[in-house]
Amino acid sequence: MPRRLLRPLAALTAAAVWTLAGCSTTYVDSTPDGADEDAPVAAGWTRVDPIAAELPTDEPLGGTNATSADLTEPTLVNVWASWCEPCQAEMPLLDEVSRSGDLQVLGLSRDVTAAQGQTMIDDLDVTFDSWLDADAEFAVALDGRMPLNSVPASAMVVDGEVVAVHLGEFRDRAEVLDGLDYVPAR
Repeated sequence: MPRRLLRPLAALTAAAVWTLAGCSTTYVDSTPDGADEDAPVAAGWTRVDPIAAELPTDEPLGGTNATSADLTEPTLVNVWASWCEPCQAEMPLLDEVSRSGDLQVLGLSRDVTAAQGQTMIDDLDVTFDSWLDADAEFAVALDGRMPLNSVPASAMVVDGEVVAVHLGEFRDRAEVLDGLDYVPAR
């Protein structure tokens, strides 16, 4: 197969898996020798081998910032979808953290259309920027560090690299800010 067709095929496959999987907060991941390979990975923060992260450069769905993100600063990138109830539940908390200035927060909507994501942003009065990522490009680029079929999921990005991921809904401010524990000392 020509190399130029592989990336679109991978994105299409990821989108199909995502659509079939629905809203999920657990996934099966590789486990250490002797561990149960079918055990779901626990929700919460997990350190990952750093990998470069890129965000869309087009106009965000909503928010008041409307500028390019500075990924040199610690940034929580939250992957969400309007049809996902845990995503809806955590969005006001993430917006409050963003508004406080304690942590930059950006969102990636896994909705099929921008209108679906925009409706949720408007309904919840969310001010942090979010982009449409219907084909899971962000998760695909993380090479297995974030599951393709799980929302909500978040990544802690520092100096343009993902250093930790969080699976499942954030329950409180402290859990969100615990992600800063994975930021390397400067």
